[in-house]
Amino acid sequence: MIENTLGFVYNFCFISCYWPQIAKSLRTKSVDDISIMLYILSIIGYASASGYAVMRFGLDFWLLLNYVLSGFSAVFMVCVYYKYKNKNNG
Repeated sequence: MIENTLGFVYNFCFISCYWPQIAKSLRTKSVDDISIMLYILSIIGYASASGYAVMRFGLDFWLLLNYVLSGFSAVFMVCVYYKYKNKNNG
């Protein structure tokens, strides 16, 4: 019970940590203050961590859920970044 609760809490925090920036960028249609390398490195890190976790621990639900959904959040932010990158400059 405690293990699953902790798994849920850490997944929620890691997966949702990009959402405020995504929401702000979508609302303001501005990504001028975004460090895109943070998100690119996160994607690479989550992909590597997923592979490592599978090879090291097998199909661990909480680890893979975290890495996959956090990776999707980072990919979504990269898409938002490129959508609005030059909107305010042109």
